Amino acid sequence: MGQAATQTAQSKSPFKREAMRLKKVDYIRQVASDLFNRKGFDATSLDEVADIIGISKPSIYYYYKNKSELLLDCYERTLEICERLIEEAAHQPGSALDKLCYFTRELIYLNCAHGSIAIVSELQSIPDDAIASMRRRNTALTDALLALAKEGIADGSMRADLSKPMIYFIMGGVNWIPRWHREDGSMTAGELADSYTKFLLHGVAAREN
Repeated sequence: MGQAATQTAQSKSPFKREAMRLKKVDYIRQVASDLFNRKGFDATSLDEVADIIGISKPSIYYYYKNKSELLLDCYERTLEICERLIEEAAHQPGSALDKLCYFTRELIYLNCAHGSIAIVSELQSIPDDAIASMRRRNTALTDALLALAKEGIADGSMRADLSKPMIYFIMGGVNWIPRWHREDGSMTAGELADSYTKFLLHGVAAREN
């Protein structure tokens, strides 16, 4: 029985190690995303990322060749989250406005409660061979949100006079939140997400005659 238990533990250990590796990588991305959002790519150093995490700079090189690859991974994480949320939003019940509110609220909450999500704004700083792919995915995400706005106008839940600027205004506001929000601030992640969603509802909802 003892030998069987040992064999079982050994067989599980690679999965445990992989889980720990992914956890470390995700934490590195969260810390780096926060710094990239607040200071920009050029002003952020790997030394600072390592210092905040409490590891040595060479430890980061175990996961990333350089700062550009780390930025790319942060952007990959951002787009993966946004793509998942837009897919979830599409399957929510209610109007297109309800779906847009779901996407916005969840994105703000995740950004404020579970580590910063990098703002995809410095594509020129990621590896050259990844720029085209990142642009395509970013454009596809914007197109999906614009389609949601058109759906909202068609179903009568959103104002027709705003149309395209609506999405850029909403996402511009969401992208600015990581620059000023603090976890120890006066508003919790949930309160902030709810407040912004209410603002969204009153700002873009179709007005009753």
